[in-house]
Amino acid sequence: MKVKYNRLFKLLIDRGMNKGDLQHKASVSTSVIAKLSKGQSVTTDVLLKICAALDCDFADIMEVDREGYINEEVFVNGKNILNTSSDNSFGHQIWDTANELQNSKVD
Repeated sequence: MKVKYNRLFKLLIDRGMNKGDLQHKASVSTSVIAKLSKGQSVTTDVLLKICAALDCDFADIMEVDREGYINEEVFVNGKNILNTSSDNSFGHQIWDTANELQNSKVD
């Protein structure tokens, strides 16, 4: 699952700020700004600094990229539960995996 920071960059434009202004106001490094620009992961502490500097909440600066979520590999007990094969819907795969895990529990 990926995070998009388009809301952050729109907020900067609305406030007449650029990335350099954000870097200085939030006291974050140039590498953090680069990561945000590329949609890469940053720490919660960084996000908190940005929100404090801009007086906003997480939802004002980021959103979940649900497209990327479908293509991710998520393993539970060694089984890829997000394998998107054409013969089975996503919901059925989750349900089947949950049932398999429930049945394989050892008391």
